[in-house]
Amino acid sequence: MTTVTQAEIEQYRSQLQAYPDALKAIDMLEACEGDLEYAAQTVAIETGELPDDLSDQDPNEPSWLEKSADKLRPHICTQAFKDVLSQGSAVALGWLMAVAAYPAVPVTLVVIYISTRGVDEFCKDC
Repeated sequence: MTTVTQAEIEQYRSQLQAYPDALKAIDMLEACEGDLEYAAQTVAIETGELPDDLSDQDPNEPSWLEKSADKLRPHICTQAFKDVLSQGSAVALGWLMAVAAYPAVPVTLVVIYISTRGVDEFCKDC
C-alpha cells in the first residue's frame, strides 16, 4: 500500500489548482485517507473501469493503479517525462494528459504514484 500524507495531499492540491479534474482525484485521495491504491480503485469503479464487486479479484495481480501506470510506461519512461516531472506535478500532469490522451483523474493518481515510487525506480526494468 502506498500512503500519501495529509501534508503531501495539500502540496499536490496547491500544485494542481489549475486542473479541476485533478482536484477531484486529490479529494478522492484525501477521502481514502491517503491510500493511493484504494483511491485509484475507487476512481476506477466510479468510472466503470472496474466492477463494483471486486471479491473475485486475485490479490497477487497488480493493482488497477499499477496497471494504469504500466499502460503509460512508454510515455513515463522517457527523458521528456523526467524533464517535465522535475518541473513539478502540474507540468507532468499536463504533459502526460496531452501525449497519452488519458483522463485527468486517473492520470493525476498515476503521477502521484510515479512521484512517490520514483520515476527511475519505476522505469528501471525498461
